[in-house]
Amino acid sequence: MVVPDLALICEIMLMAEGFQMSKILSRKFVILYKLCEDLLSKSRHYDWKLRAIKTTLYVAGGMKRDAPELSEDKVLLRALRDFNLGKLTSDDTSIFMGLLNDLFPKTLELVPRAVDATFEGKVREAALELGYQADEMFCLKISQLRELFVVRWSVFLLGPAGCGKTAIWRTLMKAQLSLGEKTIYKPINPKSVTRNELYGYLHPATREWKEGLMSVTFRDMSNNKVRA
Repeated sequence: MVVPDLALICEIMLMAEGFQMSKILSRKFVILYKLCEDLLSKSRHYDWKLRAIKTTLYVAGGMKRDAPELSEDKVLLRALRDFNLGKLTSDDTSIFMGLLNDLFPKTLELVPRAVDATFEGKVREAALELGYQADEMFCLKISQLRELFVVRWSVFLLGPAGCGKTAIWRTLMKAQLSLGEKTIYKPINPKSVTRNELYGYLHPATREWKEGLMSVTFRDMSNNKVRA
């Protein structure tokens, strides 16, 4: 089995995104993800492989174009911090921030989180209208979910019952609608159907593919057939 050269891939992608310090930054990038894989908990939703690396590099390229006044190491630091914090458990967050501080010494506190003031104002308004408290952490989780949706087709909200998962996506939907961004949802209860009915299956006799709820819903959404 061939193992990809992550350092070389990272260096080439950074260079393609316009980074002049691509060799040094790619080394830091790969070291960080390797340490995360070794030191952080083995949560099933963590991904420190090539797919996650490529997505984060695209985010870094967009941030570099949006904030040309920042130095390249600060841009990469912001991308690594802002894109990954939303998926970390509370126990792993402090370890991750410590690793960032070691790789980018005396830089972490100089790079604030990229804030969309207009959107965050709409989030607070939407939270109050829905009867929620516009707590700082609550609004931060909504912003992080929105940032993930920019680069991911599918996102899972994980957490124990009553931690605010439904409140977060409902508030995000209302805030985006207030901004004029079309946002729709279609609830599906996976416990009410079988696995074949949920995902689809190949009929054993006719060898014909039978659609499942998930595939039909995704297709209808991509064709704008689901009404808000």
